[in-house]
Amino acid sequence: MKGANEYANLIQTCQIGRLYMVSGYHARGNTFEIYVLPEGEKAIPNGQHNPPLNSDAVEVYGPISGQLGWTEEYGWIHEGRWQDDFEKICELKRAEKESSAKASKLRMEMKNKEKEDKIDKILSSY
Repeated sequence: MKGANEYANLIQTCQIGRLYMVSGYHARGNTFEIYVLPEGEKAIPNGQHNPPLNSDAVEVYGPISGQLGWTEEYGWIHEGRWQDDFEKICELKRAEKESSAKASKLRMEMKNKEKEDKIDKILSSY
């Protein structure tokens, strides 16, 4: 859904620091929510795609308009310093993804080169 797709594809459900990020989906698209947990508290998971069971967790990013499950749009419910921390997390995740993609591309290129060398060797020995 609008505002959730980028983050849901970047970050799986996890806790980093005091932020608990919930990446999920429903029939119409991705969902993504962020909760700030009380200091020193660990998230109590409530299934892969559900909010934490922590009673004092505060949802700071999630659905802000539309009909849930149909047309919802996601955005910041509360603004604060957690937005900067979340952006740093996103930057790290993007860098990890880019690095992984580059490594995968390099492996594919090496595999193709080995295959081409093998073909060249067989054909040149004819």
